[in-house]
Amino acid sequence: MTQFNFRFQKILDLKENEKGLAQMEMADAIKQQEIGHRKKEAIHKKIMDAERLKKEKQKDGVNISELRMLVNYIHQLQELLISLNRELEHLQNNVSRTQTHLQKKAQEEKTWGNLKQQELTIYVEQSKMAEQNFFDELASTRFYRTTQASLAEG
Repeated sequence: MTQFNFRFQKILDLKENEKGLAQMEMADAIKQQEIGHRKKEAIHKKIMDAERLKKEKQKDGVNISELRMLVNYIHQLQELLISLNRELEHLQNNVSRTQTHLQKKAQEEKTWGNLKQQELTIYVEQSKMAEQNFFDELASTRFYRTTQASLAEG
C-alpha cells in the first residue's frame, strides 16, 4: 500500500507557521498591554501619594514654593497618566487587531487541515476498496483454478 501524500502539505505547513507567528504577535501585544497597565497603576499610586503628602503639608503649614512644586509634580503625573491612557488605548487596539489576525490564520489552517483530512479519508477508502478488489480477484482466481482442477480430475 502506498503512503498518503497530501498535495497541499506545503500550504498547510505555511498556514501552521503563519498561525504560530500570529500567536506570538498576540502574546507580545498582550504583554505590552499588561506592562502599560502596570505603568498606569504605578503612576496612579504616585499621584495618590503626592496628593496625600500635599494634604499633610497643608495641615502642618508649608512654604508656598514647596507647595507649588508639589502641585506641579502632581500635574506632571496627571499629564503622564493622560498620555499613558492614550497609549493603553493604542495597545488595546493592537491586541484586538492581533486577535483578529490570529483568528483569521487559525481559520485558514483549519480549512487546509480539513481538506487534508477529507483527502486522507478518501485515500483510506480507496485503499480499502483496492485491497478488497485484490482479494476478491485472488479468491476468484483460486476458485477458478480449484474448479478447473476438479473438472480435470473428474
